[in-house]
Amino acid sequence: MAIPSRARRLIPWAAAPAALCLAAVLVAQDSSPVTVPVCIKANGQLRVLLGATATCDSSEQRANWVVGGEVTGITLGQGLVGSRDGGTIQLAIDPAVLEARGGRIFSGFNDGPGAIPTTLTTIAALDVPAGGYTIFAKLTAESIFSGLGSTRVECRLGAGADFDAAGGVVEDVLLPFVGYLDTLNLNVVHQFSSPGTVTLACQTFGGTQAARYSHLKITAIQASDISNVLLGTHSLQ
Repeated sequence: MAIPSRARRLIPWAAAPAALCLAAVLVAQDSSPVTVPVCIKANGQLRVLLGATATCDSSEQRANWVVGGEVTGITLGQGLVGSRDGGTIQLAIDPAVLEARGGRIFSGFNDGPGAIPTTLTTIAALDVPAGGYTIFAKLTAESIFSGLGSTRVECRLGAGADFDAAGGVVEDVLLPFVGYLDTLNLNVVHQFSSPGTVTLACQTFGGTQAARYSHLKITAIQASDISNVLLGTHSLQ
């Protein structure tokens, strides 16, 4: 965004984010610059003060705008980056602010098939940078045995000390190449203070590798603020 060196009218920024602010130092092009008192609201909107006794509300910030001068310097508030070339100012939102506010998505997949071990073993891992995340994982489990039995599968999604667990039972194959499938879904919320790794570990029970996975996915969605609270109580009636 460019501001011309000779601004002849007041231009309100009605959509400016409240968290971003800009102060500009101006000098007059002529002997009689016009100073306009304005009140700036928390959402970035402003209004012009009319009358000698008019004041801003307690929720507003008063500022004086000079109309008809040249911008000679700028003071950037938090969240803005910019430069000045003569009387022209270039402004932009600091990319670090957008990054800190979250919204980035990190994801990985493995369509398999892959063996599910008989002991709890990591079968997938996803590296993420520092930040707060809600993390989802899913996979499809399928028995590789023929017969009338079944196989229990359990998986654990871990992020630091936080984890989620899910399990299911898959029936053995009754017809050639036709087995019973079970889809496991897991979710965990975690704040990484430094770059970390999300892990998905699974196992079967019975001492024999009896199941395989496919269509495995892990997705971590970064957020600026996360909350994870206990719902209800642990008591049993």
